[in-house]
Amino acid sequence: YKLIAAMQQSNNVSNEVTVTTMDTTSHNFTWQTFEFGQHSSSTLYDVAIIDENNIWAVGEIYMNDSLGNPDPTFYNVVHWDGNTWELKRILYQGGIWTIKTIYAFNESDIWFSGYMRYYNGNFIELTIPIILQGWSINKLWGTSSSDLYAVGNEGNIAHYNGSSWTKIVSGTALNLTSISGNIAEVYFSGVNSFTNEGILLKYKSSTISNIANGKIIGSGEVFNPFLYGEFQTVCLIDNTLLLGGNFLYQFKFNRWNYVKSLPENFVNGNPNGSIRGFIYSITANNENDIIISGDRNTLLHFNGIDWLQLGEPYNPLSNTSHRSTKIQNNIVVTVGFKGNKAMIMKLVR
Repeated sequence: YKLIAAMQQSNNVSNEVTVTTMDTTSHNFTWQTFEFGQHSSSTLYDVAIIDENNIWAVGEIYMNDSLGNPDPTFYNVVHWDGNTWELKRILYQGGIWTIKTIYAFNESDIWFSGYMRYYNGNFIELTIPIILQGWSINKLWGTSSSDLYAVGNEGNIAHYNGSSWTKIVSGTALNLTSISGNIAEVYFSGVNSFTNEGILLKYKSSTISNIANGKIIGSGEVFNPFLYGEFQTVCLIDNTLLLGGNFLYQFKFNRWNYVKSLPENFVNGNPNGSIRGFIYSITANNENDIIISGDRNTLLHFNGIDWLQLGEPYNPLSNTSHRSTKIQNNIVVTVGFKGNKAMIMKLVR
């Protein structure tokens, strides 16, 4: 809608001020849950949506062998073809490995961590350069396969330009867990889960800067200058930067604030996790179509006005954890674990 204020001035010229808001989006999703795993603890860490008939998830799924005995060799990929989920093993140099992140540019160009690429129908083993050795890649993000970023523990950041990897010195030893950005700027968030610290870095014009830090502080100290707690996930949406972990923050109009539309989203709010759990993932189509997910079966959708729990009801005692969630138009896929089983929830609006 438009709000128009007119002021008649002495020269009989009226000035109009127009404020435009976005339409709301629907909360109406149908959903299915799938569980995988027959022994040990199975979990899925990340997911990529190509389209409704082509979805990939990565992690560790432990199944029994043909004789019904626990098979120690896990599956590290599960793929949806529109009808069924197929468990797969992607080997690197003949061995199985835990894949923690996946990033898809299209159906013919998909990256599994930083050294396995599915390209034009073939899995290609890439050489692991020294820059990527000695640390596990937690997340991938990029604008193309010649502009790809990887982050991991102990502050590791690397960039791939289409032919080689380059190390980016982060200036932190915190574990980096999330990436988001656009062609002009990239953001990296990270945590120390033992000390409940967080960090947010910005990379622009080949320069990295620390733009936010989190730690345990009193309610009156927030935004002056620290934020509270860990920064597990970051998401750049249009002109708004969202940052999630203990709370959901936004950076807009050059200032930090809580996302006030989310109930009890402030220090000393949400007592005993009664409203939602720790936030592991933020995904969005735009500013009025956002999903946050995390522990205790947290799966909340923002439609431009309010937030609604999707799928099964929220339960502060739930053993379901949504570790990565992606939205693509009217399709949402979230992955993680439910107890000791890997879990996928597929939602359609």
